[in-house]
Amino acid sequence: MKYAVRTEDLTKKYKGSLFNKSEVVALDHLNIEVPTGCVFGFLGPNGAGKTTTIRCLMDLIRPSAGKAWVLDTPVGNLNIKEEIGFLPDSPSFGGHLTANEFLKLSAKLLKLPRHEIKARVEEVLEIVEMKEYKKSKLGGFSRGMTQRIGIAQAILNRPRLLVLDEPLVGLDPHGRKDLINIVNKQKERGSSIFFCSHILSDVEKICDYVGILKKGNLLAFGKTDDLTADSGMIITVDKSDQETAQKLMMEATESKKDAQGNRVITLDHDAWESLNGELGLSEKDTVKIERGHNSLENFFFKTVQKEV
Repeated sequence: MKYAVRTEDLTKKYKGSLFNKSEVVALDHLNIEVPTGCVFGFLGPNGAGKTTTIRCLMDLIRPSAGKAWVLDTPVGNLNIKEEIGFLPDSPSFGGHLTANEFLKLSAKLLKLPRHEIKARVEEVLEIVEMKEYKKSKLGGFSRGMTQRIGIAQAILNRPRLLVLDEPLVGLDPHGRKDLINIVNKQKERGSSIFFCSHILSDVEKICDYVGILKKGNLLAFGKTDDLTADSGMIITVDKSDQETAQKLMMEATESKKDAQGNRVITLDHDAWESLNGELGLSEKDTVKIERGHNSLENFFFKTVQKEV
């Protein structure tokens, strides 16, 4: 199998401060394998090590130990860098340049053929819906507008790998929708996408794989559908059947009331099998039964609550 990103025991340690000499472990033996052609969401609380990972992959910092590959090529290979598009966290560009000037300069740095630059700049400005601002100076742009220009420069070279660090920050709902469309189109044309985000609902919509990091440790990694698969059984008990509701609530992983006052209870599989046998839930007229689905948000919070 070919991989867009692969790491082997990737570790990054920082020296302690003047008053605290102990080392800070930002990444602790990270092992991930992201297949080519997929959208990968890298998740975790602030300070988890996501940006450190990206900086190692982009060869902006050197790991303390371990190895990493992008597009099946060791990180640092100069030729492969031309195949990568990158949007850093909180991008900042020369405010004196217009959007058009900045993108043309970026295109030259990416070694795009000179005769293609003008048309390609127009194309990416159209994609990010910033064509009307191409002669405006970047210094006057809002954060969301700056983010759109950052995305434009990241896709200028039609990258095989697109790396985005918090690309949704600063975007309004319309902008987030546009970015999702851009990511999907990049995937359709054969790109692999590796990005960090805190907006879990958007990640769930577009990511084929996700990884969850906490304090430099990888807590979960896999296909999004697998990680958010069947979470047990959801039992809705009519408000008239308080006795059944009370018995189920004693074993529930989650319990709440719906708008009609009925009790909605989630049971894991072991509790379901035991209580269904004891109470005959499938036979009760006051009970509605359905298979549960774990949202990425629920899975994420349950995962990061674990001790590392």
